[in-house]
Amino acid sequence: MHYSTRLAGYPDRRVWLACVLVFCAASAAPGLAGVSTKYELADLKALERAFVKLAGEVRPGVVAIQTYYVHPRGEGAEQPEDAGQSIKIPVNRGSGFIIDAGGYIATNRHVLEDANDFTVVLDNGRHYDAVVRQTDIRGDLAVLKIDAPDLQPVRWGDLADVRVNQWTFAVGNPFGLANDHGRMSVTYGTVTALGRSLQNRLAVNPNLQYYGDLIETSSSINPGNSGGPLFNIDGEVIGIVTAIETASGFNEGTGFAIPVNNNTRWILDTLKTGKMVRYGFLGVTVDDVSTPRVRRVVDGRLYRGARIRTVSAPDGPASQAGLEPGDIVLAVDGAPVENADHLVRLVAFTPAGTDVEITYLRRTVKRKATVTLGDRYETLGLVESD
Repeated sequence: MHYSTRLAGYPDRRVWLACVLVFCAASAAPGLAGVSTKYELADLKALERAFVKLAGEVRPGVVAIQTYYVHPRGEGAEQPEDAGQSIKIPVNRGSGFIIDAGGYIATNRHVLEDANDFTVVLDNGRHYDAVVRQTDIRGDLAVLKIDAPDLQPVRWGDLADVRVNQWTFAVGNPFGLANDHGRMSVTYGTVTALGRSLQNRLAVNPNLQYYGDLIETSSSINPGNSGGPLFNIDGEVIGIVTAIETASGFNEGTGFAIPVNNNTRWILDTLKTGKMVRYGFLGVTVDDVSTPRVRRVVDGRLYRGARIRTVSAPDGPASQAGLEPGDIVLAVDGAPVENADHLVRLVAFTPAGTDVEITYLRRTVKRKATVTLGDRYETLGLVESD
């Protein structure tokens, strides 16, 4: 867990009253096209029933995770009778969710750090030993496997359908409250922003870790919620709870979730097989184009782009293709680049070894180069090939 942005109960009366006030304000506001001018208590009770039904439907797909470090006892044991025994030390608590009825469970990688023994608790209170199929440090994702019957996988949503101010529901294991008997906690809020980046706050090693394009939510999130699902009102997973912005170490109203889209599902599907995720790599560091140059007109078209700050891998793909610091990357295989974070994602989710056409601006001239993308880990020598 990291502070003050930290890798990560039911709403209280004040939140419920705030919800009522929202409805009252909407009913009183003249000129809101399409908005009813009056809300009855029956409307609020209907909303409440919908929330209760949603909680009952989604909780069976969510799990609590308790991690331990099992330390062998042998030579040097304080008492002779302790020799050969082991010590099981609790390390962390977190959340996860069932992605396959065969026993596969998604969570955050950081939930599993520094541990070698894992217990999964279902919402019905049943405990199961779990094994790690694979982890992904860059995406902060991991997949566990348990041997259990009658599991209920979650249903997937998609970031493309998510809008600011939609309802969100965080379901999980805050403070380890579900470690003993299950019964996951459910909190609700809204999508407060999209496309948040915490790269400068959470990534200890930016070459290895990526915390960008996150969903920001007001759903109450606390330590222990990490790795749990963020649902929409249709009961679909739209995010994986990962971090909170906090000065106290606990919920202060702002949480963050990894968005669910085709790329996220590809990562989890790869981890299910036990394989490492391989990310495409250009070999540059980039930043957003400065404000006066944000909108470039080239050939009658408006571009934003991402500026190459450094060529980080001297013998990497960008260097071999002749890209230089100061070049502004405008498009990848014809897809316009919105900003630096967008370029990182476009490249990362293109398989290593793929030839891509990079359109870039050098001073006032638009140019193109064909780049054969490398493998991030292998090019930087950070992780051995499997």
